[in-house]
Amino acid sequence: MPELPEVEHTRRNLDRWTRGARIVRVVTTDARIVRPLRPSAFVARLEGRTVRALDRRGKWLRLALDGAGKLFIHLGMTGWFERAGAGGPRNPLLSARADRARPLRFERVRFELERRARSSVVVYVDPRRWGRMVLSDEDIAPWMTLGPDPLADGIDVDVLSSALARRSRRAVKEALMDQRVLAGIGNIQATEALWKAGIDPRSRSGTIDRARAGDLARALRWSIRRTLADLAKGDRADDDPFIAYGHDGEPCPRCGARFTKVELGGRTTTFCPRCQTRAGMGPSGGA
Repeated sequence: MPELPEVEHTRRNLDRWTRGARIVRVVTTDARIVRPLRPSAFVARLEGRTVRALDRRGKWLRLALDGAGKLFIHLGMTGWFERAGAGGPRNPLLSARADRARPLRFERVRFELERRARSSVVVYVDPRRWGRMVLSDEDIAPWMTLGPDPLADGIDVDVLSSALARRSRRAVKEALMDQRVLAGIGNIQATEALWKAGIDPRSRSGTIDRARAGDLARALRWSIRRTLADLAKGDRADDDPFIAYGHDGEPCPRCGARFTKVELGGRTTTFCPRCQTRAGMGPSGGA
């Protein structure tokens, strides 16, 4: 599922592709993606508009349009954007097609754009159709109720410590994934940060003192920067840039013990049982 780094990477791409462009044509028949509007109403409200700005909060994107109106986008579990430029298709998935006017597999929304007399196509692809595009004149509730964004707002250790304390009985891993605590942190970033900070993900949030919250804040910044740097490599990006996430049974690079996994809040969590310790206790599982 796209988390903060992936959505920020998408924002940077869309900012280059769409800022200042006029939306000449929109093609969609997917009522699920553009609800509550019907596809025809969604198209009518977008065509002819110009993209003035694009920003992000957590896992949500917001395109500001000329006049009134904003387009909010959530990538869901499997959504992403592809682009074809005026000089021809630039993305490998698009360049594989001789006719870029034909829809891609799992294409849900197509934006045909014009900027400085040059045309381009930006396509939203989503195999499982869990993404959302919401047109609104005002900021929508999911955007307004998000907690601090680690990139836009930074991570204030005192604010993080207080937020964890208010969720004292929840496992710290679950609390970190609460979008009211930190916007955009999901399973991957929480897993990686807790490994870096040496904190057992099962630790109760109420046992995370200010010092450990500081460790966690630094670890989250490390993980986000690391993921963004890998995404920026484009085709040279690693197939698996993560240290703990998805590495159950493999040796921990810090201490050599084998990563193990547990389920927390319905999500699989990988951690090192030796060097990730329970906050306020001895080694993981100890007294």
